[in-house]
Amino acid sequence: MNFFHVHIGLRTFKTGLTVMLVMLVYHFIDRPAFVPALASVFALRENWDNTIAFAKVRVISNVVGGGLAIIYYFIREYTHDADWVSIILVPLLIMLGIIIHNKLDQSVGIVGGMAAFLMIALTIPMGATIDYVLLRVLDVFVGVLFAIVVNRFAMPDEIKKVEAAAEKVEADVKKAVHKIDPKHHQD
Repeated sequence: MNFFHVHIGLRTFKTGLTVMLVMLVYHFIDRPAFVPALASVFALRENWDNTIAFAKVRVISNVVGGGLAIIYYFIREYTHDADWVSIILVPLLIMLGIIIHNKLDQSVGIVGGMAAFLMIALTIPMGATIDYVLLRVLDVFVGVLFAIVVNRFAMPDEIKKVEAAAEKVEADVKKAVHKIDPKHHQD
């Protein structure tokens, strides 16, 4: 599809579609769509196999980042939201997260895992319950799931088959019109 002579590829379209679906669902359940929309953008890749491979990385990195956010939450609660907790504990937990990812041989998930941790830990409102943290972790899984589903059903091979079938129908229609009216010329 060309829009003002700019190529909009299938991955671009699928990313926009995924974000739209996430926002639509989250609108109806009256929850913020930021976390799952961002997770879906991270997870969606150029094809099915890469999306599945990257989704696995996102799930592992989300478990690590979400687990660290839960640890952060409990320590913050235990210390009654002391200012030093964020200043000291967040960098320590970042280092721990990097170590865990490396030990799991998942260094490709470090950025995503630490982004999930920071996104969750640094947005926990004062007085929030553990539900807040758990829902943010779940939101990332939801975003990844949306990316997987959209990429599964908007596969380039399937779309190419539909396009080829449409071109064949168009050619057949042109032939039929030409048989009916041989003088009729179409571009």
